[in-house]
Amino acid sequence: MAADYFNGHQKYELIGGYFSPVSDYYQKEGLAPAHHRVQMCELATETSSTWLMVDSWEALQHSYQRTAVVIDHFDDELNNNMGGLTLPDGSTRKIQIMLLAGGDLI
Repeated sequence: MAADYFNGHQKYELIGGYFSPVSDYYQKEGLAPAHHRVQMCELATETSSTWLMVDSWEALQHSYQRTAVVIDHFDDELNNNMGGLTLPDGSTRKIQIMLLAGGDLI
């Protein structure tokens, strides 16, 4: 649904999406261990999606990370460490990070 939304609008171009499982320090009752959730996300995306990926950074943290910190992590990785988006002419552009969240977060 997220890809369909972005593909139908001209304002943004969807270039990728990440699942970012929360760490075990979130301490939500009944939540599977972080390493299992990372593996489940990897299994779900490895053959079924060309644009969804899994980032285990949040799951590996030794404390709960607020959503803004996780978004900053993605911004730093994608724009600073990887150099942003390289365009066909060789120039680069900063990637705008957006959060897609379920009703439990909102």
